[in-house]
Amino acid sequence: MKIFFVLLAMLLPTFAFTQNVNDVIRELKTELQTKPNAQRTAAIYSDLTWYYSNVAIDSALNYGVKALSESRKLGDSTLMGQVYSDVGAVYFRKGDFVNSKANYLTAYSIRKALKDYPGLAKININLASIYASKQQYKPAVKAYLDAISYFESIGNDNIVNATKENLGYLFMDMKNYPKAAEYISANLAFAKKNNLTDKLCTSYLHLGNVWLQMKDTVKAMSFYRKSISSCKASGNNKGLASAYNNVGTISEAQNKSDEALRLYAQSKAIRSALNSDLDQASLNLNVAKVLINKKQYAEANKMLLDIKRVFVKNNSKGDLLLTYSLLVPVYARSNQPDSVIFYSNQYGILKDQLLGETVVKETAELEARYQTAKKEKLLIEKEAEAQHKNYLLIGISALTLFVALLGMLIYRQQKIRNKQQKQEFQLKSAIAQIETQNQLQEQRLNISRDLHDNIGAQLTFIISSVDNIKYAFDIQNTKLDNKLKSISNFTQSTIVELRDTIWAMNSDEITFEDLRARILNFIEKAKDAREEIDFQFAIDVSLNELKLSSVAGMNIYRTIQEAVNNAIKYAEASEISIDVKRTENKIAISIRDNGIGFDPASIEKGNGLINMEKRIEAIGGIVKLISDFKTGTTVSLLINLNS
Repeated sequence: MKIFFVLLAMLLPTFAFTQNVNDVIRELKTELQTKPNAQRTAAIYSDLTWYYSNVAIDSALNYGVKALSESRKLGDSTLMGQVYSDVGAVYFRKGDFVNSKANYLTAYSIRKALKDYPGLAKININLASIYASKQQYKPAVKAYLDAISYFESIGNDNIVNATKENLGYLFMDMKNYPKAAEYISANLAFAKKNNLTDKLCTSYLHLGNVWLQMKDTVKAMSFYRKSISSCKASGNNKGLASAYNNVGTISEAQNKSDEALRLYAQSKAIRSALNSDLDQASLNLNVAKVLINKKQYAEANKMLLDIKRVFVKNNSKGDLLLTYSLLVPVYARSNQPDSVIFYSNQYGILKDQLLGETVVKETAELEARYQTAKKEKLLIEKEAEAQHKNYLLIGISALTLFVALLGMLIYRQQKIRNKQQKQEFQLKSAIAQIETQNQLQEQRLNISRDLHDNIGAQLTFIISSVDNIKYAFDIQNTKLDNKLKSISNFTQSTIVELRDTIWAMNSDEITFEDLRARILNFIEKAKDAREEIDFQFAIDVSLNELKLSSVAGMNIYRTIQEAVNNAIKYAEASEISIDVKRTENKIAISIRDNGIGFDPASIEKGNGLINMEKRIEAIGGIVKLISDFKTGTTVSLLINLNS
């Protein structure tokens, strides 16, 4: 996804960088050694979080933890909001969008309570960047529009137009090209009005891209030429290289191969000076297309294999996918079926490992050996003219060698054929498995639809009926009124449980990131209900992409939910924390509270504790309960990853 978030650096917490960053850090640490008061200490930790984000991410996060701790002790909500925003920015720079989003959302809730509208608008822009990076387009568009609305209200034209530019790039990624052109054009008008040459360079370039996507090459070329002129004037070599590359793409589509290669060469020369392996690889991808059109398959093959390594290293999946799609016709035109099947599979599943040596290498080796044998035979024949007595022996030797090579060639061809048949069988098996999975998924969808439409509707009807009874009759009987409330609350809870069950049924697999979002949503609701309790939730980043079965995911979620509900109802706690870590091949989850505790040996387990144990045992895990009257209660879950 190629969206340019031009506002993020501007809207992260800023300070006056009048000195070298390292000098500022040194001065802050020196001041810290003088043991200033608590307010100043917290502020120094906050400043160190921001400054270290430019030189050492781990140190920045370390000072962020200290800043949060000190600001909580002071009860300084304004400082807490700033620190959470700083930590969110640090995680964004680290590329950890999950933790970045979590910290920004916390900062957002604090600043919303403080009615800090400028801070909210800036966080909206940063959140929009995170949503866009995850292709969550709807919340990204809403966040951008909210920010634009606020900054328009205070007359900050610079941020308004920069945000509109980002929104234009987002619409372009969504393939809504008319909207993309609308917002980028608005930013272009602002750049013209204020004579912002460098901004004109990029705006013209991206408008050209929009019109190229809408198949209007005339308008696209017009904007690209303007971009080249503005990029040269502002010295924006990166934009200039992109403009040359895009014009080359149009020339290539018009079958002007030589012109395209000349433009690509200009772009490559500029990018070489910029030292960007990824940019050069992207350019060579276009050059490879031209080589394929000119039927220079060997050169195209070599170039594609070189740039593939760059894309794998940089995890550039879009470019890597295009590389695989170009390798397929190259090998097809070279009559190399093994490689065609291999790269077709790579195109479908984006695996990073090669299947092995391709048929082209094997064929080349056989051809080389065959040619060597022919040369040896000719040499033997020439020597036989001089040494007639040895002719028969040498001829037999040459014939034997030729037969051996021919047998090897036949054997290898048969091996290749067997390999192809095996791959065809695997492909058919995979297709059959997919069809079976599709049928199962259709059954799941039908069941979940019936649950939602029938059971969900009936539960909603029950709630409505209870409410109607309460409003229609003046109920003086307290027990009856309490009973009706109990029925209504129980039905509401059942609807929530039903929705969670439908969510699990509709998922073959549940990632820890999905589970994390579900738990966060549950905690947010708990915060609204019990504002006096401080909830903490931490999850090991390495678990985000781990996939669980829908049963395992739902059992873990229900168990955590039950443990937290028990702490809320019975513990009288002021703090509840959920910690999820990875320990070798196990997942360790702990739910702790600082409540009144109890003696586990003196109580009889209720349905809640029994259900927690059954759920975790069903997915190959164990539950431990530790409670003390002084330290509170800890519920520990240990689950095998291979269960």
